[in-house]
Amino acid sequence: MSMRGLMVKRSAVVLAATMAMGGGIVVSSASAADAPSCVSYRSTSSWATNTTRATNNCSYNVRIRFNWSNHVDGPCTTISAYGGWHSETVALTASFQGAYTC
Repeated sequence: MSMRGLMVKRSAVVLAATMAMGGGIVVSSASAADAPSCVSYRSTSSWATNTTRATNNCSYNVRIRFNWSNHVDGPCTTISAYGGWHSETVALTASFQGAYTC
């Protein structure tokens, strides 16, 4: 196999692995439902971190994912009814954009 063929094959494998890990998947608010309105958020920033806290004021558990600009979205997390959860990032350019169900 030629070097060019090997490079093309290697590039295809890397692209497939990246897509499989979620690197090529972009979730927008148009494709994912926003978190329920009974979930509230409070964001704070310091010189080193950005922190967002979610409080579930619903009478049921919710599964949400934080949406950050200029950073990877948070993990899908279950917040118990009337419970809370927080996400912290050290990416100084990141900012909280909202949350969506997952």
